[in-house]
Amino acid sequence: MATKRWVGGARAVAQVVSGSIDSVDATPANNTFTVTIGNVAISVAGVTSAAATAAALVSALNASTHPYFAAITWANPSSGTITGTADTAGVPFTATLSKSGAGTGTVTNFSTSTAATGPNHWDQAANWSDNAVPADSDVIYIESGPSICWGLDQNALTLNELHVLQTYTGRIGLNRTVFATSSDGATTSDAAPEYRDHYLKLGADLITIGNNLNSSATPNGSSRIKINNNQNAASTCIVYNTGASTADAGVPAFRYLVAHASAELYVQFAPQGVGVAADAPGETSTLSKIHISDTTQTSRVITGAGTTLTTWIQSGGTNLMQLAATLTTLELAGGILTTEGDYTITTATVADGELRANQIKTAGNAFTTLNLYGGTCDFQRSSRARTVATLNRRKGTLKAHSDVLTITTRNQPEDLYTESVT
Repeated sequence: MATKRWVGGARAVAQVVSGSIDSVDATPANNTFTVTIGNVAISVAGVTSAAATAAALVSALNASTHPYFAAITWANPSSGTITGTADTAGVPFTATLSKSGAGTGTVTNFSTSTAATGPNHWDQAANWSDNAVPADSDVIYIESGPSICWGLDQNALTLNELHVLQTYTGRIGLNRTVFATSSDGATTSDAAPEYRDHYLKLGADLITIGNNLNSSATPNGSSRIKINNNQNAASTCIVYNTGASTADAGVPAFRYLVAHASAELYVQFAPQGVGVAADAPGETSTLSKIHISDTTQTSRVITGAGTTLTTWIQSGGTNLMQLAATLTTLELAGGILTTEGDYTITTATVADGELRANQIKTAGNAFTTLNLYGGTCDFQRSSRARTVATLNRRKGTLKAHSDVLTITTRNQPEDLYTESVT
């Protein structure tokens, strides 16, 4: 186990790949030769020889204005050979060379002769304080230095701890909706989405975000942190603070994926938002608990529709809960919580704050047991029919229309009946 810090600063090197068209058959046009980057392909039909076909394909590649291809200089240095060199040092790319069609032509797919590296690569040893990339059981501190944009797929790595401090103003990960063209990911093209890894993927027992060890300063923090914690065991993530702004409009500054039923997320303060499976459509996450301790309405926590969760505890914030399956326990003691989607909450207890209960359950109960002990439970923000199996009400405000909300069993003082359902 080692404790190490991110420093950045490695020399930027441009990536170079090389492949070849090795043959075309007697009817060259029966072969189609293609270079693919992301989900975009540039193709030519075979011509008189492998050399002529390679030259034609290189010409088509260099003529392309698509940002995936325009970021690379393509060449035909020898008969049949095709090379691609990144225009910007430190920016990686992934390209494949293939052949299709009825012909018997052959190719050698691209291989990397010079790997991209630079000051923004997690997997570059020179970017770490001890000149070694992180290894299993390490404790990592990211407190200063440049953005971390590349070498993000560390799927086999399991850290003891990962700490991203509030003093760190770089960014971790990429905006998936635009194509990064600079080594630090700050310069982008909106003509195409990002096809490369955009989350830092690793395992960690403990992750902390936004801890300010120097309490006399008020650092701005990072405007983008994207972490996919693939820990196949219990883990804890604590968000002390988010950045002062978010780099990507419409999504939280901290975006998190996690996939274990014993994972826990604690949010102390998140003015620019925490998103769980809330970046890209189809994302999923599984965790045991989300606990929001901020007692103001400042924090924002969002769970996407692919989230599986057991317990939600909230003291404040203005939050949105979407889920893929039943939530066992909801405890609301302050702030605003909006629920959306198709799932059951087994036991919800509202002591204070406002629950905007918009979720339904197809052919079932939106709530098995709803304990309204204070605050407000509002069913009027959605016109979809919902059912509460048991309402236990001591005080608080229930807002509902009788043609939308069905309460099977109601336990409450008689003097509350007149204001419960309108």
